[in-house]
Amino acid sequence: MSENNRMPERTPRSPQEQIRRADLADAAAGVDSSVPLQWLKGTGANIVDALMAWDKGELAVVPAGHGWDVVRMSRPLGWRTVQHLRDSGATVGPVLHNETHVEVLVPAGSVADWDLPEATVVTAGNTISVPHPSIVAPRTQNSRTWIVPPSGTILTDGNALYGSYAAALATRDLDSAR
Repeated sequence: MSENNRMPERTPRSPQEQIRRADLADAAAGVDSSVPLQWLKGTGANIVDALMAWDKGELAVVPAGHGWDVVRMSRPLGWRTVQHLRDSGATVGPVLHNETHVEVLVPAGSVADWDLPEATVVTAGNTISVPHPSIVAPRTQNSRTWIVPPSGTILTDGNALYGSYAAALATRDLDSAR
């Protein structure tokens, strides 16, 4: 074999790199791994693309409206809403936070008739950018973090969110009237 046709020598991978690559391969194949991915299944998201984005320290772009919808509210109202959900004993699914908004993942179609002000429902045809599930407040990735990270297939009930958001609006209005 000539010098030009010789295969390049492989640099041995560290044990940490081998574990990381195995986790990525397992997650892409749907095998139980350290990266919770069930919340992405059925969304139309390319899981391999999401894993690659997270591996590079980037946000993954995920379509909304298939596996779940998103209710986006201002940061102050969002925090009040999440606190009210917790205080009421409701199950709280994944909740994202950025510099201006809080976003709550709910079952697809469960908030189709949302009519409360100052909140937006993100449905089919739209995407959201999400950090790796291990990026939980106070850590951030590109100004985004999970207040409640994804875990399994648990989502926040749309009716419970509606009631908690209405309560957050009412308490905010009472506070500002004082």
